[in-house]
Amino acid sequence: MIIEDTEQPQGPSVGIHPSIALEIEWALAAASRSEYRLDHAALARLYDRSPGLAERVRAFWSDPDTSVSCGGYPELIVLAQHGGLLFTTDADLLISQLEELGTTTPIDLALTSETEEDRAAILARLRRLHASADERRRYTELISDTWSSLRSDWERDGRQAVDAAIAVRRAAVAKGAPWYEAARSDCDFGGLVGKLVDELGPDGELAVVPAYFTHKGLILELSGVVVIGVRTDHSGAEARARTELLARRLKTIADPTRLAILHTLRREPRTITGISTLFSLAQPTVSNHVKQLRDAGLVEHGPGGSRRELVVCQDAVADLLDHLQGVLAPSPS
Repeated sequence: MIIEDTEQPQGPSVGIHPSIALEIEWALAAASRSEYRLDHAALARLYDRSPGLAERVRAFWSDPDTSVSCGGYPELIVLAQHGGLLFTTDADLLISQLEELGTTTPIDLALTSETEEDRAAILARLRRLHASADERRRYTELISDTWSSLRSDWERDGRQAVDAAIAVRRAAVAKGAPWYEAARSDCDFGGLVGKLVDELGPDGELAVVPAYFTHKGLILELSGVVVIGVRTDHSGAEARARTELLARRLKTIADPTRLAILHTLRREPRTITGISTLFSLAQPTVSNHVKQLRDAGLVEHGPGGSRRELVVCQDAVADLLDHLQGVLAPSPS
């Protein structure tokens, strides 16, 4: 629980929102925070997929006057909020606007949630983007490349997890939950949240953002809006759900015959009759094995034709291998 006292003022309105800007910011921060990658397999995969990306992310704001204590890219959240895109999940739209936003975003923000050092670094970043078209272009390319590597995990797992977390918190707010319950986080901000909420007043908004790639929590004050980034899941149910399909598929191919059939079909399409002949098995036996492979999404009928040839579902196999890599591969240090 974030708040210490039970007596609380009315406070600002509470909004529960998604934010692709926060998702990308957490991914960028993970380039220099190994504990983030250890905590989230998708963040480890992000930089495994794109050799050299982590170094580019770390190097972009490596000057002492632009280094922030969290190692992240909080100016991306500032840019998104200025452009009215903080609560969108359309990454392509956000990225398409970044170069323009770099020229128009104010560079004298209070950012009262930040230390003096971090505030100065964030404003220095905004000034550099404002002053240089080349800097804005390189910045946009870096964000775009990070998103390209992040997209598959977001579309497969992240969006659904965020939607579920938003629904839970919105339901709690609708039932009258106080703001500090809606903003519940794994991160202990001490008295900072209450202080910022008091300063917001009744016309401000406490924006709670469940984020899939979050490590623990984030807080940022943005001129009338206090943004709290929280995990999508606290109980481990999300992690179990992500591995459930993987476990079912592994169980399916644990049978030597089904694994051999899958291996054969990866080389070339075959009918059930053709498989029966190749393996010297009765057709009903083969049909049962094929049914289990199809139920797991690993095998499907090929396009057209009267012989009903079977083919491997390449996307499903790639997804299985990607999931297995994320679960079992060592995380980078």
